[in-house]
Amino acid sequence: MAGVAIIILVKDGSDDHEIHYADIGEYLSRKDKLDKLKEWHSISGVNLERIIPDEKNDWINQTDKKYDEYPSLNEDETAIFYERQLGVNTKRDKWVYSFSKEKLYENLETFISTYNSDVERTKNYSNPQEKLTNITLDEKEISWSDELKRLLVRGEIISFNSQNILTAQYRPFTKKHLYLDKKLVARPGRFKELFSDDNQIILTPGKSSRRGFSTLITNSVPDLNIMDAGAQGYYLFGVSEFFGEKFNISDNSKLIYGLDKLDMFYYVYGILHSLDYRVKFANNLIKSLPRIPVLKNKDPFVEIGRKLADLHLNYENVPPYEELKFEGKANPSYKVKKMKHPKKGVLDKIIFNEDITITNIPEKAYQYMINGRPAIEWIIDQYQVKTDKKSFITDDPNDYSDDEKYIFNLLLSVINVSVQTVDLVNSLPPLEIKE
Repeated sequence: MAGVAIIILVKDGSDDHEIHYADIGEYLSRKDKLDKLKEWHSISGVNLERIIPDEKNDWINQTDKKYDEYPSLNEDETAIFYERQLGVNTKRDKWVYSFSKEKLYENLETFISTYNSDVERTKNYSNPQEKLTNITLDEKEISWSDELKRLLVRGEIISFNSQNILTAQYRPFTKKHLYLDKKLVARPGRFKELFSDDNQIILTPGKSSRRGFSTLITNSVPDLNIMDAGAQGYYLFGVSEFFGEKFNISDNSKLIYGLDKLDMFYYVYGILHSLDYRVKFANNLIKSLPRIPVLKNKDPFVEIGRKLADLHLNYENVPPYEELKFEGKANPSYKVKKMKHPKKGVLDKIIFNEDITITNIPEKAYQYMINGRPAIEWIIDQYQVKTDKKSFITDDPNDYSDDEKYIFNLLLSVINVSVQTVDLVNSLPPLEIKE
């Protein structure tokens, strides 16, 4: 989304400099914008507001000054978490991610075989540039990155290891198989050592997110693009040996907040869901990483944060929303090609496939937004059969599970997760910040 501005600079020879500004609103159509210009007719018709830049030189969307006094999640000496971890950045998703474990094996076999052949063919060239001008460029066989090219120049061979395949949270409520090997994944992070069955990671957007603030918890390896501007991960366990302890939550946080480390983790998750918090600090959250105030009423945020975490971690096992209704064949197929709404704006129905239509979906469910779109829409968008135009690799979500109803049940579960999340978030009390 690119911003458009009309700037008028007036030179009058004086030292009296002022900035005047008019905001016509977001998400307007081309026609709406042109109509607004016609309505104004000239500069004299514009209702301009004088603005004064703050100490950070922000003209608009100025931040709350108190925000910078609160402890950060991980940016300074008062940080709540010792460490944070960016999501996995592969630079070749189509090759190392797949809904199908078998298809992933096939893709990797092609990729690794091509790469190793290139290493063998170019090993006698002494000049790195000569090596790189003789590599395979057919994207149906391989996908290059700077990191992979450096491996080739060094003559390093890649060996397949099935132990590198694990489950990843590719997008919100979307799991795929991932081949997490540092030679094929550009930036794998420390996730292979971090993740055990009981670990959890809170995700937030990176700085300069344009999709609005959101958060999500997972116990699977997260992809970098699960959140806008690069997913920032704050994990519960698994600190580097430098810190010498199990929890990734600082001792300092107990002194500041008076909470044990597990409660502190859920307190953070609760606050990050608070609508009061997101509104009050909206401008801060699009320009910096989250900071967490000390509240007078901490207990409800711990309790609801824990409930939200349990709901979002175990989303696949949440029962369907009870009031849903279904239309279609008596013995339907549960395979999907591409789910859709009957037409734009009709959200209470989803055409699952040619055999099944889900109806009576509550409007409330669409209020639960993650990374710029409702959780339900993430399921519709991700669980469709897609073929990459360059590699011709087809990723079929029907291959993820042996349970033919997995995707169908997942959609029904996420509808209920969405409704319950909205109810839990709405039950959070107002922020009562200790001054």
